[in-house]
Amino acid sequence: MLKKWRPFIIIISAIVFVVSAGQIAWHYYQLYAGDRAYEDIRDETVAEEPAAPAEDKFSTIGVNFDLLEGINPDIIGWLYIPNTHVSYPILHGESNQTYLRTTYDKKSNILGSIFEDYRNDMDFKDLNTIIYGHNTSTDSMFGSLKKYKAQDYAEQHPNVQIIRKNDVQVYEIFTVYETLATSDTYTIKFASDESYASYLDAMTSKSLVSIGSPPANGEPIITLSTCTGGAKTMRLVLQARLIETHTY
Repeated sequence: MLKKWRPFIIIISAIVFVVSAGQIAWHYYQLYAGDRAYEDIRDETVAEEPAAPAEDKFSTIGVNFDLLEGINPDIIGWLYIPNTHVSYPILHGESNQTYLRTTYDKKSNILGSIFEDYRNDMDFKDLNTIIYGHNTSTDSMFGSLKKYKAQDYAEQHPNVQIIRKNDVQVYEIFTVYETLATSDTYTIKFASDESYASYLDAMTSKSLVSIGSPPANGEPIITLSTCTGGAKTMRLVLQARLIETHTY
């Protein structure tokens, strides 16, 4: 009886293998294509960071926003963490699904985009601006954020920049932790100064590393959020307070 079914078993096994291999190949092609797309946009729009800026000169990168606006008007800024792989356009869509699996040039790709929560003000004026990006096995997108769970790395990369057409907002990271995707971390609007102060205290107390200074009440923050790579409901979060703004 087994001999009778053996050819069918072999055929089915072969089909399963081919389909699985095809899915894996497609996955890695998507990663490759997404990475190339972001390399291309950096090559086209980003100027080199000054190698050794004077002590009194603010160090950042130049971004051609005229070109970016022509590519996609949903690009509202550029996220840059000096001396890391994080250097990406920030998108703002109609929902948090818009750019989850869509790159800055509106092409479908599993890498998606770095995007601001659709509930946030596009001028980064909210007390808590949330920015999402996918966790990857490499350093692309927000894949390198997991390195912030190490004290040394956090100390060596303390600042985040949001570059816009006419200014650069500089933030200092003050807490790094893991949390549920449904936690209070993702609060954007606060009923009072007291509720915001309580929120900041709670977020600071969660930190896995000792870094930065806690925000004063009323100081705006950004929240960088990505998957942990473990439970689907868990997120790795970095929060940073606004410390200075440089205008052009």
